[in-house]
Amino acid sequence: RLANVMRSVSSEFEDALVTQEQACHLPVSPDGLPVIGCVDGVGGAYIASGHSCWGILNAPATGLAMAELILDGASSSVDLSR
Repeated sequence: RLANVMRSVSSEFEDALVTQEQACHLPVSPDGLPVIGCVDGVGGAYIASGHSCWGILNAPATGLAMAELILDGASSSVDLSR
């Protein structure tokens, strides 16, 4: 059901392959690092996800980094290169 909602949000996701499904709602990237930055190939789209259980703790820094990225084109307060 969520895949259908995702596809209805943007045509960019029409052919997106769902590679994993799980019951919990704790987003974690494969390497354990948050995914923060521009979405490749989708102009004006940004993502800040995958913080695991540290999302609330990291939210202020993530919010600042996202604001800088969106408004200034780069984050100066947080290194997003990794």
